[in-house]
Amino acid sequence: MNALNRFFGRDDGEEGQAVVLFAIMMLALLFAVGLAIDAGQLYSAKRTEQEAADAAAFAGAVVLYQQGTGAQAIEAARTDALTNGYVSGGGCTLQSPGSCYDAATQTTVSVFWPPVTGLYLGNIRHVEVEITRQVKTSLVPAEAAFNPVRARGVAGSEPLNNGYAIMALDRGNTCGAFNTQSNGSVQLYGGGILVNSTCASYAAQNDQGTAGPCASNCFYIESPYPLDVNGNATGHWNDLGITVNTGHNQIPDPFAGFPKPSITGLPICNSLAACQDGSGNQNPGVYTTNLGGAGNSDMTLNPGIYILKAGMDTSGNHDITGSNVFLYNTYSTYPAAPGGSPNCHQINLQGNAISTLSAQTTGTWANLLVYQDPACSVSMEIGGNGTFLGTGSIYIPSAQFVFDGNPSTLTGSQLIARTVNIQNGNISINYNPTTTAQPILPRLAE
Repeated sequence: MNALNRFFGRDDGEEGQAVVLFAIMMLALLFAVGLAIDAGQLYSAKRTEQEAADAAAFAGAVVLYQQGTGAQAIEAARTDALTNGYVSGGGCTLQSPGSCYDAATQTTVSVFWPPVTGLYLGNIRHVEVEITRQVKTSLVPAEAAFNPVRARGVAGSEPLNNGYAIMALDRGNTCGAFNTQSNGSVQLYGGGILVNSTCASYAAQNDQGTAGPCASNCFYIESPYPLDVNGNATGHWNDLGITVNTGHNQIPDPFAGFPKPSITGLPICNSLAACQDGSGNQNPGVYTTNLGGAGNSDMTLNPGIYILKAGMDTSGNHDITGSNVFLYNTYSTYPAAPGGSPNCHQINLQGNAISTLSAQTTGTWANLLVYQDPACSVSMEIGGNGTFLGTGSIYIPSAQFVFDGNPSTLTGSQLIARTVNIQNGNISINYNPTTTAQPILPRLAE
């Protein structure tokens, strides 16, 4: 009988072993399932907190980009975290710096401006946000205190080097958005050309070949910088050894939304004499009269912000010099809304004048020399024998930059316009990030 029992796999004293082994196996499986569930909960909590920390830090960075204060950036970060369900408790206000603990949700929200840790320690253009929450898992709910989940985000308004000496921003089907004629000269160092136009026939046109007056290479782009054009390029690009990238993605306006200057604290200049110092030099101010005018007397601009409501004209053949200046060309009713037909005037550098100007090197408009209001579509023009020697970026997003008439000269750091028309001019640009405006854009940093 015992032999028969053993034959069928039964033996006295061993009947319960399978049950025990099955129970142990089930416990192991339940533990593995519980561990997987707990890990999934922790991962989900970590991902949610990370997204909230990044979003909160970015909200603070946007405020800094808009020239807000550090307290306003902290408030924006805490408000965004609150929107996503992470409360700043403990009696903290939305503008409170540092760490705030909410006992009800076991959450700590820490906001620092400037950051107190990491690569951007002490950088006033950045905001640091850290969120920590105790997560109660399914496997060991009583030990939720041992499962803190932490996420940290840092965002700021940082300069972005785009690497273009000339940018033609027009994004439509505009043929000849960048156009050069057979005379004149284009010499670009340290950066290439961007043309956003979608024109399939000739978005970028270059008539400056390798024969005749241009046998000595009138058109030069320092290697390895290319022509990047969304549409098609025609002319002598390949003859000159210039790399052409057609079908290139359009690049957004690097200074779109860039802050406009305030008129607060600036004198109103209804005449040139009304805003002159004892030496006859022009002081910064809001100019309702043309900065230039007729006559043959030279003009010196003292450092500061010049808001031009009546344009700038050097047709009287007098030279203009100035350092650490910012020229903002705008409409006559600024800062009121422009309306449907804003009254704008040109920056017109004609005659035989030589304009030698350099941009401010610090502050909101560092290295931005000329900024024309986006509401103004009047062209900026250099003509006759006019010469413009500018250190800093020229930015006229809604208008054409044009060389007109006799050979004229632009020597500068960067040119950004809706379209660029180089007729008989001579243009030389040495693009260098240290002397050109860099767009300050909000983005995640850590």
